[in-house]
Formats: sequence, C-alpha cells, structure tokens
Amino acid sequence: MIKKLTKKGFTIVELVIVVPIISVIAIGVITLVMNMFFQIMANNSRLNLLLEAQTVLLSLQDELLFTTNYGEVIMSDLSDVHEPAGGWTFDTSPETLIVYETTLTAPRRDPDREFVYKNNCSGSIAFDNVIYFAEPNPDNDYYTLYRRILTPQYTTCNSNYRVQTCPTAFVGSDPCYSRDSVISDRLIDFEIDYYDQDNVLIDTDAGGTPLDAEKVTIHISLGDSLFGRDVKAESSLTMRKIN
Repeated sequence: MIKKLTKKGFTIVELVIVVPIISVIAIGVITLVMNMFFQIMANNSRLNLLLEAQTVLLSLQDELLFTTNYGEVIMSDLSDVHEPAGGWTFDTSPETLIVYETTLTAPRRDPDREFVYKNNCSGSIAFDNVIYFAEPNPDNDYYTLYRRILTPQYTTCNSNYRVQTCPTAFVGSDPCYSRDSVISDRLIDFEIDYYDQDNVLIDTDAGGTPLDAEKVTIHISLGDSLFGRDVKAESSLTMRKIN
C-alpha cells in the first residue's frame, strides 16, 4: 500500500500569531542595538568635548595668572572701533572676560622680556586688554568663543610683541593686523566667578566689581548634536593672579 505524502506548513492562524511576535522581538533587538550604538558614540563625543573644554581653559592660564586686573569694561586709554554696540562689558550672556595685563616686548616666558612704557621710558607702564567673548553661530544653536587683543595705539617706549586683533573682514585696516582667535565654536555657556582677597565670592549682580577680584573660576560648557540628540560636557578652572 502506497502512503500519500503530505506537506506540512504554517496555517494562516499560526502566521497571524507568530509574525507579530517576531516583529516585536526584531524591533526590540534593533532598538537595543541602536541605543547601545548611540551611547558609545555619545560617550566618545562627550570625551572629545571634555578634552576640548580642558584645552580651552589651559590656554587661558597665562592671562588668568598674570592679569593685573579683571575689568568691567576696557581701559579708558584703549579703543576698539569694532566693539559691540554699547561697548565692551563683562556682564553679557554668555559672560565676557576682560583681562588687563602689562604690555611686554616678548611673551612672559621669555627671560629677556621687558615692560613697554607709555610715551617715554620713565613713564607709566602700558597695558593690553585681552577679551574673551562669545557670538552666536548663524547655522546652529551654539556660540563661538573668541579672543580679542587690544593694544596701546599711543606712542610707547619699547615695542609691544602683541598686535591688535579684530574680525577677519577688517584685518589689514589700521590698527588691526591680525584676526581674533577662535577658541571654540561649540560653546553653550561661559561663566566667570570672581573672588576677593579674602576668597569671598563677589556678587556682581548686587554691585560687586571684577576689579576687586584676586581669583577667578571659569566655567565652560561645550555641546554637540549627535543623531538629533544633544551631547554636553562641562569643565572649570580656578586661578589666583600673582600680580
């Protein structure tokens, strides 16, 4: 007797039950893998941002260490035709750091550096102003942190090793012969805490002035966008001036 062979398969009812279950499992696995991938990429991006933030703060060390004063505005005998509307002021958002430092003939680490004097070699010491300021980026939600240097434009004894800087479009027009330095183009926030000689926080919102500061803490926050999600890193640096 010959037995009739029959083919077995899934019934419609079985497929209706199994396919959604498999789909849910597949979606769950894909979601898990994508989240793990994003976390790996986000951690890598956060580490890069943290390294950049720390590098930015380290680059400020000389200004923070050797500053003569921290200013509310630039010094009265310095000028900037490219200053923002209303002039330079510290209490912007993000904040602006205005550093007063003595004018020198060479960088501070050069043992042969000398002071630059106003008008003649027996006059008062001249000063530069170094300004760290932020401007919004036109194509994203971040800011760019710049450094501008203002130098004396009056007659001096000895030559300043620094030159005055300005926006790129104006480089080459007297007295500006160098562009502002770009410190970071992924800035979220830049804040400065000022402390007096007794290590007490100066309340600048209540009339306190950066001019009384002997120590500052700089807080910087950088960000990036990764697959439509925000990644953020923060760092800070505290320095007491030695002048």
